Amino acid sequence: QSLFEKEEDSELHLIHDQMLELKRDLLTLDANMSVTSRTSVICNIHLMMTAESTKTALERWSTVRHQVQGIIDRMQKNFRLPPNTHGIAIDDSKIQRKLLSKLMEFIGITKDNITILGDGPSEILSFEDHVVEYMQLHTNNYVLLIADEQLDIVNESSQHESISGSHMIKKIRERLPPELEGRMLTLVRSANDSAVDISAYCERAHGFLPKAPIRRDNVHGTLMPLWVQRFPDGAFYADDDQSVATSVHSDGELACNPEDIAQKLDDIESMFQRDLHKTNWRAVNDQIQLLKGDMLTLNASASMMPILGMINVLLYSKCNDFEQAQRQWHEIQNSIRESLNTGKEKSSRKRSRRASLNS
Repeated sequence: QSLFEKEEDSELHLIHDQMLELKRDLLTLDANMSVTSRTSVICNIHLMMTAESTKTALERWSTVRHQVQGIIDRMQKNFRLPPNTHGIAIDDSKIQRKLLSKLMEFIGITKDNITILGDGPSEILSFEDHVVEYMQLHTNNYVLLIADEQLDIVNESSQHESISGSHMIKKIRERLPPELEGRMLTLVRSANDSAVDISAYCERAHGFLPKAPIRRDNVHGTLMPLWVQRFPDGAFYADDDQSVATSVHSDGELACNPEDIAQKLDDIESMFQRDLHKTNWRAVNDQIQLLKGDMLTLNASASMMPILGMINVLLYSKCNDFEQAQRQWHEIQNSIRESLNTGKEKSSRKRSRRASLNS
């Protein structure tokens, strides 16, 4: 596409070279693509390459690009993990562990092959050993590993400690022999998604997953580029009939629900009522950090950015003024509850409209 931004006909030979590469790539695709669609786009590539001017090539390129995008869309829709894929995930949030379990199921990993950890210091501290042993016991399987970046625990000295999920992944990969490490796709999941952060995660792991709602029918499309880059020969594609049958059960989003958030608010409010923000601010801070991660995966009707900004201000404060911290928390809590109630009202109106239309 960038070649067409130049209007000089002298670039036409470069366009031809790129079309030849695209043609070769399409011919090597193994994605249950119909012969008709493959033949059609290749014929249009040939037609495009007969163009004698950039203007004519551009007119024909729009058709080729539309057809190729259609092929990509079908590949993402029909992408499936190998049946011998196992899933391991770790998160210190109960809500996120539930979402990760659903995510693993949605992408086709059977329940018996899913391991979700992070419930307490023991599971977090033993995670590296657990994964290494797991890989040694499943030498012929693929393993998808997803780790939350910030895992908070209270150690044996009753001190709060944050453990980096990406650093644990790095150590796991270093401990495994190449033939076992080569059967893993490791991903870091985090609320911190700056370019610098993502670059650091990808140096330690194979990729990054943001904490955000994911539409169930887009789960495969989200994972496919990461999986295919890691395992070029380790993916297969269902045919269109199988994809349609599967998509019947794939409406909605993989997201945190309002009831989970409301319970989290009650838990943190209880900590303030017991004056823990005065005696153990780190414990309160850890729970607010978990709330932030859960908010990022909430399917909200309104932007959460202002609320997330308020949470960040509270998180990074030193809490020297206890009354100020409590006022900030109450403002955050009220804003979240107001947003949740607005979302419920909108959902109720949508259900009413659907019911009236069906009747």
